[in-house]
Amino acid sequence: MGARTLAKNKKATIQYRELKAEGPLRGMELKDMLVDVLRRRREHHTVGENARLRIIDLDQDGSYVILNKVSSPEAWDGAVFCGQLIHLQAGADIQAVLQSLDEDTDEFVLQNIDVGPAARVLKGVLYFAVNKNHVGLIEGHTVRGQILERYLTALFQNAGELEPGQQVILNAQFSAQGEKGLQEISDLTISARPKHASADNRSVVIDDERQAGQAREEGHTVFDILKLMGWPDEALERLEQQIPAGGRIEGLLKVVIKSQRSKVRIPRAAVNEALRNFDPADLGLQGDGREKGGMVKLTVMKDVKTEGSLLDPEDAMLKIVDALKEWAAAGKIDCRFEG
Repeated sequence: MGARTLAKNKKATIQYRELKAEGPLRGMELKDMLVDVLRRRREHHTVGENARLRIIDLDQDGSYVILNKVSSPEAWDGAVFCGQLIHLQAGADIQAVLQSLDEDTDEFVLQNIDVGPAARVLKGVLYFAVNKNHVGLIEGHTVRGQILERYLTALFQNAGELEPGQQVILNAQFSAQGEKGLQEISDLTISARPKHASADNRSVVIDDERQAGQAREEGHTVFDILKLMGWPDEALERLEQQIPAGGRIEGLLKVVIKSQRSKVRIPRAAVNEALRNFDPADLGLQGDGREKGGMVKLTVMKDVKTEGSLLDPEDAMLKIVDALKEWAAAGKIDCRFEG
């Protein structure tokens, strides 16, 4: 008899987002619009039943984002729609160690593996569930919440539901842990991760503004913030050359809106939108009081089954729906799950 494979679980962070239902999306529900678009026919196929019709080249670089796995069409009229978003990149060469890691060896050999010219290598996976305008999601290492926003925007634009320039925005929900949060903010500070000296004197900077809110482990550094402010790569390289060996450059961005000499209060809703992709540990808010260190996004940790190194899609989606139900039962969101 073969060895029995033991089921494994992995901790996953489930985030809450909510559609900003303004402009062309006012009065519409994200879940209903998504289901409506997927039920339409294109090239003699129903979009929701043919994954090829759901491929979108968001960055025009030969990589593809696909709404790959979706809820069963029989369940689309229910309270929740679930989906799996995958990001594939072109390229036949990947690097890997083929030896068993249990092998006794002086070194493991890293090899180039040709997976074939037709192959597309997985960059990452995101799982989500939608109830009306409420979204729960599990981000992948590289497929973040803003990729879901951009994909839905492109999907709705291609279907004629949104005009160019209009976009889907999924706000996060920030709160103050253990106390009532500020309703209006006069000062906002964003801490950038220190940029350490690198051995080759080259800085690693993000490609564009969309990636500014990557996960904290990938972190937006001081140089990332400077790049968003318009510093060219050449200037950043010259600046990095001034960092002594073992040294680092630190920075803190402070945002204040003023009219004449008076500060203008920023509503909480604007914070939930503008900072939806930032780690709350990087943020500080000041108004009639101060929030720093205790500010949190609405998230929850769940154990999710795995298939190899990937999350099990069915269990991931189930755990997201469970999280939405728990938040609703606790009065944190106004989801309803009739039937």
